[in-house]
Order: sequence, then C-alpha cells, then structure tokens
Amino acid sequence: MKISKWAGLLMVGTLVVWAVSSDATEDYSSSDFGTVGLLQTPTARMSDDGEFKAGISLVSPYNQLLLGVQLLPWLETQLRYVEISNRLYGPEDFSGDQTYKDRGVDFKLRLIEEGEYLPAISLGIVDIGGTGLFSSEYLVASRRYHNLDFSFGLGWGRLGSRGGLHNPFRLLSGRFEDRPNDGAGGISVNRFFSGAEISPFGGIQWQTPIDGVSLKLEYDGNDYQSEVFNNRQDVHFPLNAAVNWRVWDSVDLSAGVERGDTAMLRLSAFTNFVRNRGPAKVFDPPPTPAYLGEAKAKGEPIQKAAVIDTATVESIRSELKRQQINLVALDADPAKADITVWMTQSFARDPHRVIGRVGQTLATMAPDEYQSFTVVNVSGKDETYRVTLLRKQLQDFVDFKGSAEEVRASALLDLPREDAYQDAQYKDLVPYPNFSWGMGPALRQHVGGPDDFYFGQLWWRTNASLALSEQWSFASSVGVNIYNNFDGLKVRDTSSLPHVRSDIVQYLKQGENNLVKLETNYIWSPATDWKARFSAGIFEEMYGGVAGEILYSKPYSPWAIGLDANWVRKRDFDQRFGFQDYSVVTGHLTGYFDLPFYDLHLNVSVGRYLARDVGSTVELSRQFASGVVVGAFATRTDVSAADFGEGKFDKGFFLYLPLDIFFPRSTRRGASLAFRPLTRDGGQKVRDGVSLYGLNEAGRFDPDSEWFDVLK
Repeated sequence: MKISKWAGLLMVGTLVVWAVSSDATEDYSSSDFGTVGLLQTPTARMSDDGEFKAGISLVSPYNQLLLGVQLLPWLETQLRYVEISNRLYGPEDFSGDQTYKDRGVDFKLRLIEEGEYLPAISLGIVDIGGTGLFSSEYLVASRRYHNLDFSFGLGWGRLGSRGGLHNPFRLLSGRFEDRPNDGAGGISVNRFFSGAEISPFGGIQWQTPIDGVSLKLEYDGNDYQSEVFNNRQDVHFPLNAAVNWRVWDSVDLSAGVERGDTAMLRLSAFTNFVRNRGPAKVFDPPPTPAYLGEAKAKGEPIQKAAVIDTATVESIRSELKRQQINLVALDADPAKADITVWMTQSFARDPHRVIGRVGQTLATMAPDEYQSFTVVNVSGKDETYRVTLLRKQLQDFVDFKGSAEEVRASALLDLPREDAYQDAQYKDLVPYPNFSWGMGPALRQHVGGPDDFYFGQLWWRTNASLALSEQWSFASSVGVNIYNNFDGLKVRDTSSLPHVRSDIVQYLKQGENNLVKLETNYIWSPATDWKARFSAGIFEEMYGGVAGEILYSKPYSPWAIGLDANWVRKRDFDQRFGFQDYSVVTGHLTGYFDLPFYDLHLNVSVGRYLARDVGSTVELSRQFASGVVVGAFATRTDVSAADFGEGKFDKGFFLYLPLDIFFPRSTRRGASLAFRPLTRDGGQKVRDGVSLYGLNEAGRFDPDSEWFDVLK
C-alpha cells in the first residue's frame, strides 16, 4: 500500500518534537523480520530468556508469518514464512495463481552485553538456510541513553546492498569479492560476509512518556534495487519510521512508513517459557487434607490408621487413586519406622509434585509409629528413583510450622534397587489386564507447498491401550476424518531415492480415515542399568514390522546410550492392513547427553535410514522451566546433495508443549510440532514402538528442584 512521502516526513518530525527526557520503561519490540529491532534493521538487543513470539508483518510486496524464541539469553532464533505478493509460485498448471512462498531462518548472537562504558554488540545472520533469497549478515551495536536507544551497524548482502563502504574481508581472501547465491536449501558458508560493498545502517528507538508507546526511526542499508526475481522497489526516502504500541502485556501493534511511501503494519504476540507456567491448577484433585476430619473423601472422614493392615492399605490406595496416583505395592518396616510405597502416576508431568502428594497422604493417614516414608516410582518392574521423607518435617510444613527448605534438607535420595517390590508385604495392587482409552480432535497439516500454502485435516483420534502385565502391552490408534482440503494436493514424483517419505501426499489423500497404529511392546531388564524392548505391528501411518532396542542408563546419570534395529515394510496408502513391496532394515546407535548449562540436551545417532542411506543425526534442544522444549535437528548421510534434492540434507525444528501450560488442571500429556522446510527421502527414520529413553525420561528426578512448595 502506497502513501504520501509527506506522511513519512511528518512522522520523523513528530519523533524529533517528542524526543524529550522521560522515565519511560525499557521496551524492546520486534522488527519486520521478527527479531528484536527497529523496522527493517536489527538492533543488538535481546528479548528476555525464553521469550516466544508469533506475529505477522505486512510491508508490500513482502508479507511474513513470524515465529521466534529467545533460545538462550545470548541467542535469538527466528523462523519466517514469506509471501512475495507480486510474484507467482511456479507454473500455472501446477501452482495456479498462488503467490510465491519462501521460508527463512535467522539467528542473532550477542557478543558483548551493554556495560557502563561499552555498548551491546550482536552478530546476526538472516536467511541462513533455505533458498537464501533474503540473505544478510550484520554486526550491530546498541547503546541506551535514558529513554533513547541508539543502534548502529554494518550490513552484508541484502541489508548492505546500498553500499558505500568496501567490504573489509576482501583484504583477507578473494572469496569475499563476490556474493554467491548457491543456498538452494543448504547452508552456504561461502556466502557469509561476502560481497564487494557493505552498507551502514542504524536508528533510534524512543520510549515516550506514554506507557507502552515507543517511536522508531532508522536508516535502511538496503537500496531495494537487487531484490529477488528482479523485484526492484522504489525508494523515495531512505529513512523508515514507526510507532509501536504495547496493547497488552503480551501483544504489540506497530504501524509505520517505509521507503518514503509504503505502509507497514505488524502484530506480535508473545509469552515467556521461563516465567509463564500456565494457569493455577484449580481443577486438580485436592491433596489429602492436612487436618484429620476437616475434609471428606468419598463422603467419609479420613482417619489415621492404628496399624498397617489390608484395610489401611486399601484406604491409602483409594486416597492416592483419587489423586491419579496408582499404589503398586506397600511395605511397612516397624523396626525402621518406615513405610515404602511403589507407585505410578498420571497426575502430573513433574514427579516432584507427585512425591509431595504421596508424602502428605502418608503423613496424614499412616500410624504414628512410622516416622519416615520412602516414595519409589516404578516403570514396569523397574524402579526409577527413591526419595525418603521425614514425617516431622512434612507435618511441620503443612501445619505452617516449618519450611520447604527443612523438608528438602532432610530428604534422602537413594539409588533404585533391583527386583523392585517383589518382597513387599502388599503388592500387585494394580490389577492386570488393565485397559484404558481416550479420544479427542487432532490436526494434520502440510504447510508451504507449491500447490497451495496450507493443507490441513481436522480428524478425530481414538487411542486405546491394553496392559497384560507390567512388561507386556498393546496400543492402538484410529483416526476418522472430520474435514480436510487435501483434494488440492498434487503428487510430485521427483525423488531419485526410494520414496520412503516423499509420497506423503498419497497417504494424506487416501488415508483420511486410517488405522494409525496397532502395536505390541514387551519391555524388560536383562541386567542392572539395562533395559530392552521388543515391538511388532503397525508402528505409524507409513510403516509396520518388528523392532528391538536396548538402553544403558544409570540412575540420575546425565547420559545414556541406546541401540535400536528394525525390519519394516511400507504400508498401503489407505493405511489399513495392506503393505507395499518396499522393505528395509534400519538401525541406529544413539547417545543421549544432558549438558551442564541452560537445561540443554544433545542426541547424536549414527546408523542406517529408511532409504538405505548411512549417516548421522544431531539433535539439540532446551527444556524451559515451564516444561516447553524447543530444539533443532540435522541429518547428513551418504546421499549427495543432487540426489537428495532441494534442501541438500534433512533438517528442521521442533516444539514440545506440555498441555498443562494451557489448562487449570495438571496433566502428563503434551503436543509436539515439527517444522521441516521440505519432506525428502534422505535421512529419514521410522517411528517404531515405545522409546526406552522416553520411558527413562518420564521417570527422571531432579533432586535440585524446588519441589516441596507444591505440597499443598
């Protein structure tokens, strides 16, 4: 949308007139590209650690969907979907009149934090992967003076196309003379900081005396004469200006003028994965009442037992079951004045909350002679952790006579033991076979294709599981279509590799009502610290077969190592019981590592993939205090870039959202979202059976967590 250049001059004049001292608070907002910045240019600023942003930016002819996260305090990451509104995606017989779409990934790294004398300095890369249509690199410094925040930087590539300065890196090597555009989905290192000339850029952000309102003015380093697809833009004025309004604590609205006569509009919403842990869990089942007879469970007052007998055990089991905690076994030792309980739970994803619940129940209901309680979590027949709590500290805390620190200081973390509860007085309290099921809506989607930007399906998914014992179980999942627009999806038969994933279109279109999964898993411990799994059946929408896995993991250890192998066969497109001719043996050796900073986790695996290619996958993720996990992965195999096709190698991002951050009730369930730029056949794994490391993670315990504050 074009507007008069006088509007731009008026906004600049307004900024000058209003630039007076005030006590406005710091307010760093997004640029048009999603990262913290002014409009078209970045600043050296960072969001708060764990900040997540989603938004839309409209600056003709570029419209962008934005997703970003402050992955580390000094690393900002950004994913962008870009529409070029005046260019078509491809041939009309395939893409019709769809406008061109592109994906981009940006990173900004803080080199120096602002101090008393030094400015903040950051280094950034725009459009690091993908096609590189908007690729830029920059070095930028920011300095705050009262309510004014000044930024100055140097830009390479698109951000430096206005030129004016010789590229200093040309003195180091001739490779910096010309700027290649050979990304084509890969990461072109030769492109970084190259080009004959670079350009300065910079600007000012002023926090006005009006709460939540800031004004921005910048000098853009892009001359818009070297845009992709020969899409030159007229620049009537080299300064851009905008107003940013923090409408609510989590929403920004920006409007401005760019290039002298082009309107800009941007809407951003944000939350924080460190601070925001969801609503208060007011719909959780209440804990066992701290004072006897004050509350009723099942209509009867809770009474403290005189002795541990069958009736007492049943009362404790019933009270814990009300809180979604399953009592598996119980053993009372009068000589040690200790009660040990073995349990599983579906109450909460954080095991520390469950330990507090069990401890409070026992402190309320157990006979007075027992002065300590040992809480043991089990997975199958294996213990995953043991924590012993002292009764006096528990009772003092819930009676407001003691502190959480006293409970924590007196707690004892012990190593899990073999044979679990085999010698317990009361065991097998969970009956087998055990059947459970659930249902609910689900979403499948395909984003950013050349035939249309978005294809999706709303479907109803029904899951069921049957446990025959602690070790042997069956699981199934069936999907029924509610609505989809997959009819517009077109088949693209371009891969030179076996079509292990690239024919996903046929599965989506022909399997709208599908048998998602029908598998059996048998899990056991062949030796101390070892687990093993055998699985068979239909594992996922595209494959079924047989599989096995072994895992070595010591209790409370920051690392584990596993080996999996499977023989799988490709399913028919309708996803019923039929199979196609293609079969393959795959397998991987995987190391799992908890890194000692920022709750980072690293997985490294090597092995054979579905297309019979051999290589390795690296996955790095961070779990925030809210339970949200954000990560990225990349796979390189012996498939050449030419055979792999656009993208050169498999890569992507993923996001895991625990559902309890959305609802006022605790749950262990979560939703996973994966973002792959392209679906190709190289570097693809099958999803086979229950993950042993996933089971291991589900029962992990962090002794340093502040967990006793949730006892009540």
